[in-house]
Amino acid sequence: MTFKTNYHTHHELCKHAGGRAEDYIKEAIKLNMEVLGISDHAPSRVLDETFRMSWEDFPVYVADVRKNIKKYQGQLEVHIGLEAEFLDPDMSYYDELLENVDYLILGQHFIQKTPTSMKSTYDLDMPEDLKIYTKELINGMKSGKFVMIAHPDLFMFSYPKFDEHAKQVAIELAEASKKYNVPLEFNANGIRRGKINVPEGKRFYYPREDFWNIVKDTGAEIVLSADAHSPKELYDFCIENALKLAKKLDITFKERLL
Repeated sequence: MTFKTNYHTHHELCKHAGGRAEDYIKEAIKLNMEVLGISDHAPSRVLDETFRMSWEDFPVYVADVRKNIKKYQGQLEVHIGLEAEFLDPDMSYYDELLENVDYLILGQHFIQKTPTSMKSTYDLDMPEDLKIYTKELINGMKSGKFVMIAHPDLFMFSYPKFDEHAKQVAIELAEASKKYNVPLEFNANGIRRGKINVPEGKRFYYPREDFWNIVKDTGAEIVLSADAHSPKELYDFCIENALKLAKKLDITFKERLL
């Protein structure tokens, strides 16, 4: 397997990544990649700006990426996108984003735990959390606003074991992915976090083998992404390990989203 396309690429405006559009484009050209999608964390109406661009920076982001799409036309196919949560009840929010970019990917970093409180997806530790997470992702797929679900197995970051509740999440997300034609992302950036000891053995935080064995068996489409937060992360040991893991699991990746 090769790695020629990446649609999950960040930008320094999200405040936890390094590099601007041209830095990533130059690196992708060096790597002989075919398609680069730059999809930084979208500004939000319901989440704070700690780990995402502000609304003030949104036009700066669009201008930066579009300027370099034009500059490197003919050398690399580049698309502008955003990574957004499916939490805003007003669909006009997603429409506003899509008026300015080519695509959205759904990266659910929080769930709506109660009408007035949210919980980080990194901290999900109860079956009821998984039910909320699953419902929100499936509703996001139904909306038709997203071309891909980023790191769908992120819910296992703190959940203690891959039990019947976790298995049900995998089944429902895989079936919805296939039904609504929204691929699921095999996220290599989770490998950067190392491995942990869990009841099933030593595993990466994500991608989680148990989850992907279920997805693969449903026939849902899977996309490999670097989730790069610096230009050098477009292709590094994380991608190499992700490719090895995919080979072990007999996973075939969909290369093009657009």
